[in-house]
Amino acid sequence: MLSFMSDWSIVMILWLLPVVFFTHDGEEIATMERWLRKNKNNPVLSKISPVSTPWDKNITLQFTFAVLLIGFILTSVTLLTSLNFEISSPFNALFAGFVTVFLLDGVKHVGASIALWAYTPGVITAALLEIPYGIYALYRLLHADIIDMTSLALGTIIALPITLLLVWTGLTLGKSVAPPRINNM
Repeated sequence: MLSFMSDWSIVMILWLLPVVFFTHDGEEIATMERWLRKNKNNPVLSKISPVSTPWDKNITLQFTFAVLLIGFILTSVTLLTSLNFEISSPFNALFAGFVTVFLLDGVKHVGASIALWAYTPGVITAALLEIPYGIYALYRLLHADIIDMTSLALGTIIALPITLLLVWTGLTLGKSVAPPRINNM
């Protein structure tokens, strides 16, 4: 499989990040609210969420708002990286950092499903797309000398707090704009 994929251009690898991100988060959007409501009495959930869950509001819209905010930033970084990756752009490290955070998110999803021994929102696309993409993209970026281990570490150190801030901001703003639920599940 790697021989087929080694023919892919770096630009295609870069643009797969927003494609895989929106596919993965589409699974989360489609399943998150139902799963949260089904598991709302689980004490672990209240400890891991960066924002309190508004049970009287449309959680799907709140979550979608956060996804769109993060997706906009990822797509912007992808654009800037794809335009400048050949000239050792600082966006190369930032892009690789976001790929690393994305890979870690996939591992988190699979780990949560294993720990709970149940489906968790996003685990299917995490296992089938997010983790394989993250591994392959980092492999290609490193072996094409677009990044090195130092820039990968620096990019991850920068991308991780940005991602956490975007998640918190998106969920907080999404909570304020989400309409009340018409019916409760």
